[in-house]
Amino acid sequence: MSLIDQEMASLPYSLSRLRTLSDEDLMVALCANYNDALAVLFERHSALAFRIARATLRDDGEAEETVQRVFLDIYRSRSQFNRERGTFTIWLLQYAYHRSFNRRAHLQANHFYDLYDLDDLAPTELFYGAGRLLCLPRQEVVCLVKQALAILESHQRKVIELTYFEGLTAMEIAEKTGDSASSVRHHLYRGMKKVRDTLLETKRARSNAASERNPSPKGMLVEYPRTL
Repeated sequence: MSLIDQEMASLPYSLSRLRTLSDEDLMVALCANYNDALAVLFERHSALAFRIARATLRDDGEAEETVQRVFLDIYRSRSQFNRERGTFTIWLLQYAYHRSFNRRAHLQANHFYDLYDLDDLAPTELFYGAGRLLCLPRQEVVCLVKQALAILESHQRKVIELTYFEGLTAMEIAEKTGDSASSVRHHLYRGMKKVRDTLLETKRARSNAASERNPSPKGMLVEYPRTL
């Protein structure tokens, strides 16, 4: 904790005072055991977390429970927040998507969904599939995703940002941009495929670089013959 953060943490905070602070300063207050700071963060960002959870889980009750778990996760890991690595909103989005995705996988395994709508789930699979394949810390994956977004066409990047950073549905994006919902989905899928391909290319490049640094010994067996 920096000197400024320590000074902030020592100040008394009322609920009205907390509501005037930035998200990042609220996290400082939360770390100083001003638990009302979490309530203020919930007031500000629970709607965004709910939109993400609802779009992923397609059930209001499950989405509401997931939002509660997201903010419980934030409370439990409050000491890990570092404003120098990104804003609170980005931090929240990581938890919201992670929780929503894991919950959806659990529900699918227990046959919660009667119909499996691949079109609704494809963007999330692309995003998380790339992250898992890279096997990198979340912060580094976020940085790489930002770099990948920069190479997209503007309309593709806009749709992805509205979907993943604002939690809007295809219909809501269509109303906001003036495009049809089908065009929005097309831009989203094409854009996410480019992002995923870029991340996978990064993985391959890193694997090749690691192989060059640590070449395999020549002449050694790489597989034992099967015993008959």
